[in-house]
Amino acid sequence: MKKVLVDVQGGGMTTNEALRLADVDPLVFTQRAHAGQLSGAAALDIVMPVAVLAAGIAVAIAGLPVVGTVLIAVALVLLTATVWLLGRTGRTLGAVTVDIRFVRRSTGAAAGPGALLALVGGALGAYDLRRGRDPFAPAIAAFAFPDDGGGALASVRPRRGMVPTLALDSGERLSLDTALVLGRDPVAPADAPAQVYRWADMSRTLSKSHVRLEWDGRQVWVTDLGSTNGTLVRGAGASTPLLAHQRTPVPGTVTLEIGDRVLTIREAGH
Repeated sequence: MKKVLVDVQGGGMTTNEALRLADVDPLVFTQRAHAGQLSGAAALDIVMPVAVLAAGIAVAIAGLPVVGTVLIAVALVLLTATVWLLGRTGRTLGAVTVDIRFVRRSTGAAAGPGALLALVGGALGAYDLRRGRDPFAPAIAAFAFPDDGGGALASVRPRRGMVPTLALDSGERLSLDTALVLGRDPVAPADAPAQVYRWADMSRTLSKSHVRLEWDGRQVWVTDLGSTNGTLVRGAGASTPLLAHQRTPVPGTVTLEIGDRVLTIREAGH
């Protein structure tokens, strides 16, 4: 079947055999970090913990094992926290201090669990948040939702029994018979009315209002609401991150990664 392609330049839609998600350069208007910023981040994230580790080993050898053990533990905690923050947000202690963010060059997203390998392999880039756009910020203007009762969503009413369903990884099943905002504690603004679903998330990787899903009678649309950890469309090879606030069409049956949670949109009848 034909699939919808968003024309981000003209705002229209065309059809194409291959769906192209978030057809915008995720690193548009960003600026690469300069050498001084990288040196400052490395000094705090690598040199300082390694120095503490070396001091702990030296103190332990010198005959103060308790003090040495404490210093070694502090160093390991600092290094572990650095790798975790690099993968989750690209904003380590050093990166925050010099105001940069580390993201994948190919997607503009945080590195995820493979952060250390991505960094060593050169897959990550550092971007200056003072001079350019934050890769996590919207690359285009926010989509203006239609007025309640007067827009495209109101003009096409889904037929009974033909509404897609959402299968959450926690076991819940939701019907997408109206626009839905999903998150830890979601709210729908007055100018974009929707039902809300509070999804319990002990990992706290969901934002309060994380993602908006809509069904217009023919097409499912997904909008990441500027979430901290992003919304990704799972593909055969890799997951594709959606740009924040960009209303994006997705295939009828597709899996979304929302923070650490997963939901599957299923076509009516599946």
